[in-house]
Amino acid sequence: MLEPLTPSQIRAYLDRIGYVGPTQPTLQTLRQIHLAHLLRVPFENLDIHRGRAIRLERDPLFHKIVRERRGGFCFELNSLLAAALQGMGFSVHLLSGQVSRSEFDVRFGPECDHLAVQVNIGDTAWLADVGYGDAFREPLRLGDPGIQAQAEGRYRLTPWPGDPTACRYWLIQQEQPDRTWKTLFLLDRIPRSLQEFEPMCHFHQTSPESMFTRLRLCTLATPTGRVTLTARANGSFKWIETTPEGRRERPLRDEKEYEQLLACAFGIRLSPSPSAAEERRENKPNGNLTEPTPISPEPG
Repeated sequence: MLEPLTPSQIRAYLDRIGYVGPTQPTLQTLRQIHLAHLLRVPFENLDIHRGRAIRLERDPLFHKIVRERRGGFCFELNSLLAAALQGMGFSVHLLSGQVSRSEFDVRFGPECDHLAVQVNIGDTAWLADVGYGDAFREPLRLGDPGIQAQAEGRYRLTPWPGDPTACRYWLIQQEQPDRTWKTLFLLDRIPRSLQEFEPMCHFHQTSPESMFTRLRLCTLATPTGRVTLTARANGSFKWIETTPEGRRERPLRDEKEYEQLLACAFGIRLSPSPSAAEERRENKPNGNLTEPTPISPEPG
C-alpha cells in the first residue's frame, strides 16, 4: 500500500477531480469521489511512449496526476485513489485482477495484471476501480452474485467455476447491448502489497507483448459517454467519441492534430521527452524484477 495522502495532498487531489463534498468515510462519499475521478482524470499510457519510467510511490504519482494534471493506467490511478481514501479514513486493500483474454472466460492475464481496490465500509466490502477504462462508474458490492444496475449499464460478480474455495476468485462482468455478459477481469479477493504489482507494472512499460507498448491511448469518461484518442506505431491517429446516440470515429491528419486534441479534450500538454541518458537511468529495471509470463490460463 502507498503511504496515505497527507491532508494538503488530499485537498489538492479533491480539487484535481472537482469534488467539493464531504470526506467522511461513507458509501456516499466513496461513490461521489469514484465518479468524480473518472470524469476528470484520464486513463492514459503516454509516459510509456516517452521513455518516462512509472514509479509506484506516493509523491511521484501525486505529482504526475495532481500537480501535472495527467492521468495514468491502473497501477497509478488505483494506487493514488487508495492512498487518498486511506488518508480520509477509509479501510482499503489492494486486489489483483487478471484481465480477460478471451470472450469465453477461459484465458486470463497473469496475477497482478490489473490493480483494483477493496474498500470496507461497515460490514460491506466494495470494489473500487478508476483504472480499467470503460467500466463501472460506481463501486460494486463484493461477494454479491446478483446483478448491480448503474445508470450506464449493468454489472455482476460471478464466482469463478475454477475456484475450489468458491469464494476467493470472482468474474467481474459487464452486460453487453445484446444482453450477453462480457468478463472484464478475474478478481482475487486476497489482499496484496503494492510491491507484488511491480513486476507487471514493469512488464507493461517495457514488453512488446503488452498492448500498452504498442498503442498510445488516452481516454476519459464524460457525463454521457466517453472520448478517446489513439495513436499507433504506423502513424495512424484516431479520435473516438461515444454518446447515447452511438459511436463516432474519425482519423486524424497527423501528430499535430493529435496533440491539439490531447490538449483541448484532456488538458494534457506534454513536456519534451527525457534525454537518452535520463531514459536509460529511469528505465533501468529493479534487480528483483523478473519478466512475467504474459498469458496464464488459470490464477495462481
